Amino acid sequence: MARAPTPSESEALARSEKLLRFASENIKDLPQTVVSTVCAARDAQQANTWDQKIATDFWLAFNSLCTLIKPVTMDTLSTNLREIPPPRWKFWVKAPEPVSLSSRTAARYLSLLMSLLCVAVLLGFIVSSATNLNSEIRKLIDSANQLTEKIVSETDLLEPAIGQKKFSKAGADNQEIIARLQNQVHEQDYLLDQMFQKTQVMSRLVSFGFMASSWDPGSSATVSDISDIRIAVQNYYNSRRYIGNDLLKGSITISVISSSILPIILGIMGACAYVVRLISDQIKDTTFSRTSPIRHLVRVALGGLAGVVIGFGGVVADAGSLSPSALAFIAGYAVEPVFATLDSIAEKFRR
Repeated sequence: MARAPTPSESEALARSEKLLRFASENIKDLPQTVVSTVCAARDAQQANTWDQKIATDFWLAFNSLCTLIKPVTMDTLSTNLREIPPPRWKFWVKAPEPVSLSSRTAARYLSLLMSLLCVAVLLGFIVSSATNLNSEIRKLIDSANQLTEKIVSETDLLEPAIGQKKFSKAGADNQEIIARLQNQVHEQDYLLDQMFQKTQVMSRLVSFGFMASSWDPGSSATVSDISDIRIAVQNYYNSRRYIGNDLLKGSITISVISSSILPIILGIMGACAYVVRLISDQIKDTTFSRTSPIRHLVRVALGGLAGVVIGFGGVVADAGSLSPSALAFIAGYAVEPVFATLDSIAEKFRR
Protein backbone atom coordinates (compact mmCIF):
# COMPACT_ATOMS: atom_id res chain seq x y z
CA MET A 1 0.00 0.00 0.00
CA ALA A 2 1.44 3.33 -1.07
CA ARG A 3 2.14 5.97 1.55
CA ALA A 4 4.04 9.24 1.87
CA PRO A 5 7.69 9.04 3.02
CA THR A 6 8.31 10.02 6.63
CA PRO A 7 10.38 13.15 7.35
CA SER A 8 13.46 11.03 8.19
CA GLU A 9 13.03 9.06 4.96
CA SER A 10 12.71 12.26 2.93
CA GLU A 11 15.83 13.67 4.58
CA ALA A 12 17.78 10.47 3.88
CA LEU A 13 16.62 10.51 0.26
CA ALA A 14 17.81 14.09 -0.11
CA ARG A 15 21.19 13.19 1.35
CA SER A 16 21.58 10.01 -0.65
CA GLU A 17 22.17 11.94 -3.88
CA LYS A 18 25.27 13.71 -2.50
CA LEU A 19 26.49 10.54 -0.82
CA LEU A 20 26.04 8.58 -4.03
CA ARG A 21 27.93 11.19 -6.03
CA PHE A 22 30.83 11.13 -3.55
CA ALA A 23 30.87 7.32 -3.64
CA SER A 24 30.90 7.35 -7.43
CA GLU A 25 33.91 9.68 -7.45
CA ASN A 26 35.92 7.88 -4.78
CA ILE A 27 34.82 4.22 -4.53
CA LYS A 28 36.41 1.98 -7.15
CA ASP A 29 33.91 -0.92 -7.08
CA LEU A 30 30.57 0.63 -6.24
CA PRO A 31 27.87 -2.10 -5.93
CA GLN A 32 25.26 -1.81 -8.65
CA THR A 33 22.46 -2.96 -6.33
CA VAL A 34 23.08 0.01 -4.00
CA VAL A 35 22.89 2.48 -6.88
CA SER A 36 19.79 0.91 -8.44
CA THR A 37 17.97 0.69 -5.10
CA VAL A 38 18.63 4.34 -4.25
CA CYS A 39 17.57 5.46 -7.74
CA ALA A 40 14.41 3.35 -7.54
CA ALA A 41 13.57 4.87 -4.17
CA ARG A 42 13.91 8.42 -5.51
CA ASP A 43 11.72 7.54 -8.51
CA ALA A 44 9.12 6.09 -6.15
CA GLN A 45 9.13 9.27 -4.08
CA GLN A 46 8.52 11.43 -7.14
CA ALA A 47 5.84 9.07 -8.50
CA ASN A 48 4.06 8.85 -5.12
CA THR A 49 4.39 5.06 -5.12
CA TRP A 50 6.38 4.88 -1.90
CA ASP A 51 5.54 1.82 0.24
CA GLN A 52 6.97 -0.29 3.03
CA LYS A 53 9.05 -2.58 0.78
CA ILE A 54 10.67 0.33 -1.04
CA ALA A 55 11.41 1.97 2.32
CA THR A 56 13.03 -1.21 3.65
CA ASP A 57 15.16 -1.70 0.54
CA PHE A 58 16.16 1.96 0.59
CA TRP A 59 17.31 1.90 4.23
CA LEU A 60 19.40 -1.22 3.61
CA ALA A 61 20.98 0.39 0.54
CA PHE A 62 21.51 3.64 2.44
CA ASN A 63 23.27 1.71 5.22
CA SER A 64 25.53 -0.02 2.68
CA LEU A 65 26.31 3.32 1.04
CA CYS A 66 27.25 4.95 4.36
CA THR A 67 29.43 1.96 5.24
CA LEU A 68 31.25 2.19 1.90
CA ILE A 69 32.27 5.83 2.29
CA LYS A 70 33.17 5.82 6.01
CA PRO A 71 34.63 7.81 7.73
CA VAL A 72 33.03 10.32 5.35
CA THR A 73 29.50 11.29 6.32
CA MET A 74 26.90 13.75 5.13
CA ASP A 75 28.02 16.08 7.89
CA THR A 76 31.63 16.05 6.69
CA LEU A 77 30.54 16.51 3.09
CA SER A 78 28.46 19.57 3.95
CA THR A 79 31.39 21.33 5.65
CA ASN A 80 33.21 21.46 2.31
CA LEU A 81 30.34 23.28 0.59
CA ARG A 82 30.75 27.01 -0.03
CA GLU A 83 27.73 28.10 1.96
CA ILE A 84 29.07 30.59 4.54
CA PRO A 85 28.69 34.22 3.39
CA PRO A 86 31.75 36.47 3.67
CA PRO A 87 31.96 38.82 6.68
CA ARG A 88 30.59 42.32 6.22
CA TRP A 89 33.77 43.97 7.43
CA LYS A 90 35.57 42.90 4.24
CA PHE A 91 34.03 45.80 2.36
CA TRP A 92 37.08 46.22 0.12
CA VAL A 93 36.56 42.79 -1.51
CA LYS A 94 34.31 43.03 -4.57
CA ALA A 95 31.63 40.34 -4.65
CA PRO A 96 33.49 37.78 -2.51
CA GLU A 97 32.38 34.20 -2.88
CA PRO A 98 31.01 32.18 0.06
CA VAL A 99 33.48 29.90 1.80
CA SER A 100 33.16 26.48 3.35
CA LEU A 101 33.33 25.87 7.09
CA SER A 102 36.52 23.83 6.71
CA SER A 103 38.26 26.52 4.63
CA ARG A 104 37.27 29.30 7.02
CA THR A 105 38.46 27.31 10.05
CA ALA A 106 41.76 26.48 8.37
CA ALA A 107 42.33 30.14 7.47
CA ARG A 108 41.61 31.27 11.02
CA TYR A 109 43.99 28.81 12.65
CA LEU A 110 46.66 29.53 10.06
CA SER A 111 46.37 33.27 10.81
CA LEU A 112 46.57 32.56 14.53
CA LEU A 113 49.62 30.37 14.00
CA MET A 114 51.44 33.05 11.99
CA SER A 115 50.56 35.73 14.54
CA LEU A 116 51.83 33.60 17.41
CA LEU A 117 54.98 32.83 15.44
CA CYS A 118 55.72 36.55 15.04
CA VAL A 119 55.10 37.19 18.75
CA ALA A 120 57.24 34.21 19.77
CA VAL A 121 60.12 35.34 17.53
CA LEU A 122 59.92 38.87 18.96
CA LEU A 123 59.85 37.67 22.58
CA GLY A 124 62.62 35.17 21.90
CA PHE A 125 64.78 37.93 20.43
CA ILE A 126 64.10 40.17 23.44
CA VAL A 127 64.91 37.44 25.96
CA SER A 128 68.05 36.34 24.13
CA SER A 129 69.38 39.86 23.58
CA ALA A 130 68.55 41.02 27.12
CA THR A 131 70.17 37.91 28.61
CA ASN A 132 73.37 38.50 26.62
CA LEU A 133 73.41 42.16 27.61
CA ASN A 134 72.90 41.21 31.24
CA SER A 135 75.89 38.87 31.11
CA GLU A 136 78.07 41.47 29.36
CA ILE A 137 77.16 44.15 31.93
CA ARG A 138 78.07 41.84 34.80
CA LYS A 139 81.43 41.11 33.18
CA LEU A 140 82.03 44.86 32.83
CA ILE A 141 81.14 45.33 36.49
CA ASP A 142 83.65 42.66 37.50
CA SER A 143 86.38 44.31 35.41
CA ALA A 144 85.51 47.75 36.79
CA ASN A 145 85.52 46.43 40.35
CA GLN A 146 89.02 45.05 39.95
CA LEU A 147 90.19 48.29 38.35
CA THR A 148 88.62 50.41 41.09
CA GLU A 149 90.23 48.33 43.81
CA LYS A 150 93.58 48.86 42.11
CA ILE A 151 92.93 52.63 41.90
CA VAL A 152 92.05 52.83 45.57
CA SER A 153 95.09 50.79 46.56
CA GLU A 154 97.54 52.91 44.56
CA THR A 155 95.86 56.12 45.69
CA ASP A 156 96.30 55.09 49.32
CA LEU A 157 99.99 54.56 48.65
CA LEU A 158 100.39 57.89 46.82
CA GLU A 159 98.47 60.11 49.26
CA PRO A 160 101.05 60.07 52.09
CA ALA A 161 103.74 61.11 49.60
CA ILE A 162 102.03 64.13 48.00
CA GLY A 163 99.08 64.89 50.29
CA GLN A 164 96.57 67.24 48.64
CA LYS A 165 99.03 68.76 46.20
CA LYS A 166 98.17 69.08 42.55
CA PHE A 167 99.67 66.33 40.49
CA SER A 168 101.52 68.88 38.40
CA LYS A 169 103.43 69.98 41.55
CA ALA A 170 104.32 66.49 42.67
CA GLY A 171 107.88 65.23 42.54
CA ALA A 172 109.32 63.48 39.51
CA ASP A 173 109.55 60.21 41.41
CA ASN A 174 105.72 60.11 41.71
CA GLN A 175 104.87 61.07 38.15
CA GLU A 176 104.89 57.48 36.90
CA ILE A 177 102.26 56.31 39.41
CA ILE A 178 100.26 59.53 38.82
CA ALA A 179 100.18 58.87 35.06
CA ARG A 180 99.12 55.29 35.72
CA LEU A 181 96.32 56.44 38.03
CA GLN A 182 95.09 58.95 35.46
CA ASN A 183 94.97 56.25 32.79
CA GLN A 184 93.13 53.92 35.17
CA VAL A 185 90.52 56.57 35.94
CA HIS A 186 90.01 57.11 32.20
CA GLU A 187 89.59 53.34 31.79
CA GLN A 188 87.10 53.35 34.66
CA ASP A 189 85.06 56.09 32.96
CA TYR A 190 85.10 54.11 29.72
CA LEU A 191 83.86 50.94 31.45
CA LEU A 192 81.18 52.95 33.21
CA ASP A 193 79.98 54.43 29.92
CA GLN A 194 79.83 50.94 28.42
CA MET A 195 77.78 49.69 31.36
CA PHE A 196 75.32 52.58 31.09
CA GLN A 197 74.93 52.15 27.33
CA LYS A 198 74.24 48.42 27.59
CA THR A 199 71.92 48.93 30.56
CA GLN A 200 69.97 51.53 28.59
CA VAL A 201 69.55 49.16 25.64
CA MET A 202 68.51 46.32 27.95
CA SER A 203 65.92 48.55 29.65
CA ARG A 204 64.44 49.48 26.29
CA LEU A 205 64.25 45.82 25.27
CA VAL A 206 62.55 44.50 28.40
CA SER A 207 60.10 47.43 28.45
CA PHE A 208 59.32 47.02 24.72
CA GLY A 209 60.70 50.50 24.04
CA PHE A 210 58.47 52.34 26.53
CA MET A 211 61.11 53.02 29.18
CA ALA A 212 64.87 53.39 29.31
CA SER A 213 67.45 54.23 31.93
CA SER A 214 68.68 57.82 31.90
CA TRP A 215 72.38 58.13 31.16
CA ASP A 216 74.83 60.93 30.62
CA PRO A 217 78.33 60.28 29.27
CA GLY A 218 81.03 60.53 31.91
CA SER A 219 83.55 63.34 31.95
CA SER A 220 86.80 62.70 30.10
CA ALA A 221 88.71 65.36 32.08
CA THR A 222 92.01 64.25 33.56
CA VAL A 223 92.10 64.05 37.37
CA SER A 224 94.43 66.65 38.87
CA ASP A 225 94.71 65.62 42.53
CA ILE A 226 93.85 62.95 45.06
CA SER A 227 90.41 64.40 45.79
CA ASP A 228 89.46 64.06 42.10
CA ILE A 229 90.37 60.38 42.25
CA ARG A 230 88.29 59.91 45.41
CA ILE A 231 85.34 61.59 43.70
CA ALA A 232 85.73 59.36 40.61
CA VAL A 233 85.77 56.26 42.82
CA GLN A 234 82.69 57.39 44.73
CA ASN A 235 80.93 58.22 41.47
CA TYR A 236 81.64 54.69 40.24
CA TYR A 237 80.15 53.09 43.34
CA ASN A 238 77.03 55.26 43.09
CA SER A 239 76.63 54.44 39.40
CA ARG A 240 77.13 50.73 40.06
CA ARG A 241 74.25 50.78 42.52
CA TYR A 242 71.88 52.30 39.93
CA ILE A 243 73.05 49.84 37.28
CA GLY A 244 72.49 46.98 39.74
CA ASN A 245 68.88 48.08 40.24
CA ASP A 246 68.30 48.12 36.49
CA LEU A 247 69.91 44.69 36.18
CA LEU A 248 67.58 43.31 38.83
CA LYS A 249 64.50 44.74 37.09
CA GLY A 250 65.68 43.38 33.75
CA SER A 251 66.38 39.94 35.20
CA ILE A 252 62.89 39.77 36.71
CA THR A 253 61.27 40.76 33.41
CA ILE A 254 63.34 38.24 31.47
CA SER A 255 62.41 35.53 33.95
CA VAL A 256 58.69 36.34 33.68
CA ILE A 257 58.78 36.29 29.86
CA SER A 258 60.86 33.13 29.57
CA SER A 259 59.14 31.12 32.31
CA SER A 260 55.49 32.05 31.80
CA ILE A 261 54.62 34.13 28.73
CA LEU A 262 56.80 32.34 26.16
CA PRO A 263 55.82 28.79 27.22
CA ILE A 264 52.12 29.66 27.02
CA ILE A 265 52.52 31.21 23.56
CA LEU A 266 54.65 28.31 22.35
CA GLY A 267 52.22 25.78 23.79
CA ILE A 268 49.33 27.42 21.93
CA MET A 269 51.50 27.70 18.82
CA GLY A 270 52.33 23.99 18.97
CA ALA A 271 48.65 23.14 19.32
CA CYS A 272 47.82 25.44 16.37
CA ALA A 273 50.48 23.73 14.25
CA TYR A 274 48.92 20.36 15.05
CA VAL A 275 45.40 21.67 14.35
CA VAL A 276 46.42 23.21 11.00
CA ARG A 277 48.03 19.94 9.98
CA LEU A 278 44.98 17.98 11.16
CA ILE A 279 42.55 20.26 9.30
CA SER A 280 44.63 19.84 6.14
CA ASP A 281 44.32 16.06 6.43
CA GLN A 282 40.60 16.31 7.24
CA ILE A 283 39.93 18.45 4.17
CA LYS A 284 41.93 16.03 2.05
CA ASP A 285 40.02 13.01 3.41
CA THR A 286 36.65 14.84 3.65
CA THR A 287 36.39 14.08 7.37
CA PHE A 288 36.04 17.66 8.67
CA SER A 289 32.69 17.81 10.49
CA ARG A 290 30.64 20.58 12.07
CA THR A 291 31.92 19.59 15.52
CA SER A 292 35.56 19.84 14.43
CA PRO A 293 35.97 23.61 15.16
CA ILE A 294 35.01 23.25 18.84
CA ARG A 295 37.26 20.20 19.22
CA HIS A 296 40.13 22.10 17.64
CA LEU A 297 39.50 25.07 19.96
CA VAL A 298 39.63 22.76 22.98
CA ARG A 299 42.89 21.34 21.63
CA VAL A 300 44.41 24.81 21.42
CA ALA A 301 43.29 25.61 24.98
CA LEU A 302 44.85 22.39 26.23
CA GLY A 303 48.05 23.27 24.35
CA GLY A 304 48.23 26.58 26.23
CA LEU A 305 47.64 24.73 29.51
CA ALA A 306 50.43 22.26 28.65
CA GLY A 307 52.72 25.25 28.03
CA VAL A 308 51.85 26.57 31.48
CA VAL A 309 52.68 23.19 33.03
CA ILE A 310 56.06 23.13 31.27
CA GLY A 311 56.79 26.78 32.06
CA PHE A 312 56.13 26.44 35.78
CA GLY A 313 58.28 23.41 36.41
CA GLY A 314 57.09 20.86 33.90
CA VAL A 315 56.14 17.24 34.22
CA VAL A 316 58.81 15.89 31.87
CA ALA A 317 61.54 14.36 34.00
CA ASP A 318 63.91 13.26 31.24
CA ALA A 319 63.94 16.02 28.66
CA GLY A 320 67.54 15.67 27.58
CA SER A 321 68.99 18.95 26.33
CA LEU A 322 65.70 20.50 25.23
CA SER A 323 64.96 23.99 26.51
CA PRO A 324 61.67 24.82 28.31
CA SER A 325 60.53 26.72 25.20
CA ALA A 326 61.08 23.70 22.96
CA LEU A 327 59.34 21.47 25.51
CA ALA A 328 56.38 23.86 25.64
CA PHE A 329 55.99 23.73 21.84
CA ILE A 330 56.24 19.94 21.81
CA ALA A 331 53.78 19.69 24.71
CA GLY A 332 51.31 21.88 22.82
CA TYR A 333 51.75 19.85 19.64
CA ALA A 334 51.34 16.52 21.44
CA VAL A 335 49.17 17.18 24.49
CA GLU A 336 48.29 13.51 24.98
CA PRO A 337 51.61 12.46 26.60
CA VAL A 338 51.55 15.48 28.92
CA PHE A 339 48.07 14.80 30.22
CA ALA A 340 48.79 11.07 30.33
CA THR A 341 51.62 11.93 32.71
CA LEU A 342 49.24 14.09 34.76
CA ASP A 343 46.75 11.21 34.85
CA SER A 344 49.45 8.87 36.13
CA ILE A 345 50.41 11.37 38.85
CA ALA A 346 46.76 11.77 39.84
CA GLU A 347 46.38 7.99 39.95
CA LYS A 348 49.28 7.75 42.41
CA PHE A 349 47.55 10.27 44.69
CA ARG A 350 44.34 8.21 44.55
CA ARG A 351 46.25 5.21 45.78
